[in-house]
Amino acid sequence: MMKGKVVHLGLFGLGMVGGGIVELLSRKKGKKDHHKFILEKIVVKHLDKERSVPVPSHLLTTDPREILANPEIDTVVEVMGGISPAKEIILEALKRGKNVITANKAVLARAGSEIFKQALDSDCYLGVRASNIATYRLIESLIFSPFQFEKLIGVFNGTCNYILTEMEKRGEDFSPILKKAQEIGYAEQNPSDDIDGYDTAHKLIVLLGLALGYFPPLDSLFMEGIRRISHQDILFAKELGYRIKLLAVARREDNELEARIHPALLPWGRGLAGLDGIENGIELRDEVGVEIGMQAPGAGKYPTATAILEDLVSVAQGRKLIYPQPKRYLTLKRMGQIKTKYYLRFNALDEAGVLAKISGVLGDHNISIKSVLQKGENKKPPGVVPVIMLTHQAKEDDIQSALRKIDNLRVVKGKSLLIRVEQGIL
Repeated sequence: MMKGKVVHLGLFGLGMVGGGIVELLSRKKGKKDHHKFILEKIVVKHLDKERSVPVPSHLLTTDPREILANPEIDTVVEVMGGISPAKEIILEALKRGKNVITANKAVLARAGSEIFKQALDSDCYLGVRASNIATYRLIESLIFSPFQFEKLIGVFNGTCNYILTEMEKRGEDFSPILKKAQEIGYAEQNPSDDIDGYDTAHKLIVLLGLALGYFPPLDSLFMEGIRRISHQDILFAKELGYRIKLLAVARREDNELEARIHPALLPWGRGLAGLDGIENGIELRDEVGVEIGMQAPGAGKYPTATAILEDLVSVAQGRKLIYPQPKRYLTLKRMGQIKTKYYLRFNALDEAGVLAKISGVLGDHNISIKSVLQKGENKKPPGVVPVIMLTHQAKEDDIQSALRKIDNLRVVKGKSLLIRVEQGIL
């Protein structure tokens, strides 16, 4: 029998995920596995911090050099989070010839091209499964498939999906549900990364980088979060046969790439619309029409730690980094040029002729209405009612131009709401 490889590890970060990694490695000790993983050192911020996982004190240090300058440590696991010093640590480890496994989608999204290039130059393995734990089992399909993807849509943020699910279940608006999510640890005290779409954008960029061979800049993607979604919108969407999800959408067409993050209506009972709580998922269709998808928890120490462990096994097996070389760079399609269907909510005066005025502006901008809901009860403020419209496919520029005119009508009060409509893949 071939002797298993011994992998000597240095771990950066001992929070929830780092603790999960230590637990899983501890469970593997004594088992007759083909490979052996030895945890040599753990870099933490505070040596005397109380931890959920017992760790011998001699393993802990606050000095990154005790890992980076140690020639016996051949593999670095980075789960400390943040941009800096995580980026510098990853690059330094690769330059020193150490394999790197990271869960840090923010660093990969911002510096993925530089990091992968350094891994290639140093002939090191770079493991990124844990950067997108709900979809990582499809990562190799993105890289190795002989066919390019045509469309990708995903629910990539457990915090947002939890908030939208609870708004639906509890009949409450965004703010109280966000507060509850913060209290139970599903949302950070500063929740912007999640609810404003940054986390979803980071994950989409990493997947695009693996599929295309280059990482589109973060500021080149259209991004919109869920702050303006109300319980009222969730009810109206349900009445129309939809659920609201925060989606990542990417589509290739000829030499163009469409990439966007925003709330969207998905048909009730199909694919990603069925995800509840912190569940995440992805659906893919390639250029020859093959469709695949998967669903999985989008957060948690064990799912993330398991993804890390799978990359560690790849290191032990001697697998080399395989990263697609860009065949050609795609032009990023301007958001104003995309075409889709739209959910529109107007707060309008409850008087005759309102629908005609709104419909007239939409018609002047080549926007055709599919269906209308007008609610006369529970007027807040008094005399104002919500008017909901679903459109047929229209161009984003036309919709935005029409809404600017509609919001200036005397009969419309406040800023109108737009939510795009997607059909999904599966």
